[in-house]
Amino acid sequence: MPQWGLFGKLTVHGGPGILDTMTIKPFLAATIAPFLLLAAPAWAQKEAKPAPSPSPEAALVAVARHLSDAYALYLYESLTAQVLSNEGLLERPNSPLAAKAKDSLWALQIISNSILAEGEDGQYLNAKEVPVFFEDIVHRYMNASHYWPDLEITKETRREHLAAWYALYLMLLVANATQDEIAKKLRNGAFNLDPGILETEGPSLVDRLKKDGTLTAEAYALVKIQRRGPPGQESLTFPSYMERWKAKIDRAYEVP
Repeated sequence: MPQWGLFGKLTVHGGPGILDTMTIKPFLAATIAPFLLLAAPAWAQKEAKPAPSPSPEAALVAVARHLSDAYALYLYESLTAQVLSNEGLLERPNSPLAAKAKDSLWALQIISNSILAEGEDGQYLNAKEVPVFFEDIVHRYMNASHYWPDLEITKETRREHLAAWYALYLMLLVANATQDEIAKKLRNGAFNLDPGILETEGPSLVDRLKKDGTLTAEAYALVKIQRRGPPGQESLTFPSYMERWKAKIDRAYEVP
C-alpha cells in the first residue's frame, strides 16, 4: 500500500498568464516507486486487437492536445479528489473494493508523477507536460493496431488496464467540464488563484472543439459525456468503449 506524506508548496510552470507561477496549499503526495505506464509489455502487443471503427484514438488525441492552462489545473484537482475517494474506500474494513482502490491509488500516482516535477521551491505542476503525457497514453492504449479495451483482462494485467482507463477517465472529465465548473473548482481548490482571472462563461472543451470544426459529429460522440439529472446529482454516462472497458476491469477485480 502506498505511503502518503505531506508536501507544502507547489508551483505551476508551463505557459503565459495564470500558469507562470502559483502555489498550492498543502496536500497529499505519494512516495510510491514510479512505474513506467507508457511501456506496453510484449504480451500486450501480441494479444492486442484492432480498434473498432470508428476508432476513438483521433478524437481523444484532439482533446489531449488542448489540455493546457486551466484544463491542466482542473485535471490535477480532479486527480486529487479521486485520491481522497479511494483512500476513503481503503479505510473501510473488509471492503470488497479494497484491491481496486489500492491499485487506483497506484494508478493515480503514476499520472501525478508524470505531470509533476521537482523545482527549487518544491514540486510544481508542469502544465506543458500534461498534453504530452495524455496524448502518449491515447496512442499507446487506444492505437488502432493495439486496442486495449478489447483485450482480455486477467489478475496479472488488470492494474495496468486500470491505470490506462483512469487516465482517459480524468481527461474526459476535464474536457466535458464547462468554464463555470472549472472556475468554481479552481477557486476552492489547491491552487491560489485570483477569481477575477478565471473565465466563468463558455462551453466545455469538447463542445468548443466541435464548434470550431476540430471534432466532427462522429468524433464528438466518442468524447462526449452524457449528463442526466439535476445539477449536483447528475449521473454521468461515458462513451460506450469507456463503459465497456470499466465493466471488464470491475469483473477482473470481482467488484460486486
